[in-house]
Amino acid sequence: MNHNSAKSYAYNKNKAPVKRDRPSSPRTKTPIAAAQTPIRSDAPLRLNRYLAQCGLGARRACDEIIATGHIFINDVAVIKLGTIVDPARDTVTYRGKQIKQIRSLEYYAYYKPKDVIVTKDDPESRTTIFEALKASGHPIDHLNYVGRLDRNSEGLLLLTNDGSLIHTLTHPRFHIKKVYRIRTGVPLTAAHARQMVEEGVASEDQILHAGDIRPDPVKGENGLEYWYEIDLYEGKNRQIRRMFETLGYEVVRLKRTQFGNVKLGDLHRGALRPLTEKEREALLHYGHPTATKQGT
Repeated sequence: MNHNSAKSYAYNKNKAPVKRDRPSSPRTKTPIAAAQTPIRSDAPLRLNRYLAQCGLGARRACDEIIATGHIFINDVAVIKLGTIVDPARDTVTYRGKQIKQIRSLEYYAYYKPKDVIVTKDDPESRTTIFEALKASGHPIDHLNYVGRLDRNSEGLLLLTNDGSLIHTLTHPRFHIKKVYRIRTGVPLTAAHARQMVEEGVASEDQILHAGDIRPDPVKGENGLEYWYEIDLYEGKNRQIRRMFETLGYEVVRLKRTQFGNVKLGDLHRGALRPLTEKEREALLHYGHPTATKQGT
């Protein structure tokens, strides 16, 4: 499904403001979660993925290996694609030799604070996510980030050492849904909201689209605050800021609250948590050929 050609449109300028607690300032310090035990890759998974983790090649190449009949699980030849293997219980052999995963896979959700840089090394010596997490007892140099958030943005960032998953979640053809909450200095007009969702906004030789925009006004201490929830299915650099700035709006605050099926929830700013089994299973399913594109 092409999400840009069949978008829902939920902008409603007459939506009544909701009385809520004022969003905490980005500068507010919040508790950082204690170090978590790494999530190991001993959960049941598809055989081709297991073989890829054993170093036999990409999953498609592993499907071809399975079809040759040279893979045995517990001394039984397996040629059926889609077979599930349990690394904690099963013995897998290839051409008579037992094979095992060459690494443990880890999957985390991190609340990136504002002013922390999403990079391995910053030439300007600004604090990176790796430095911030190491300082809080989470040495994660062996992990990589999935996508980016710019310096002035905050919210959900996925971290993993699963290169195949990173490729899937960042490849544009999978249309992975991401949700953001943003605050603007002035209210967004219905015409501009419709333009973002339907026609798109031209910026730097690209046409940028929002999947959906929902107003979410908040009564703050100094009056009404203009908040919006935005769905994206593209992953272009600084996409939301570019759309709003092109149309003349200042983005006061931007926070990612969802990536695929994983939600930020009540995770504290600067905290890290392992993904649940359900979250991992759903993420790993996104790139499978039989999986439906998310958000449809």
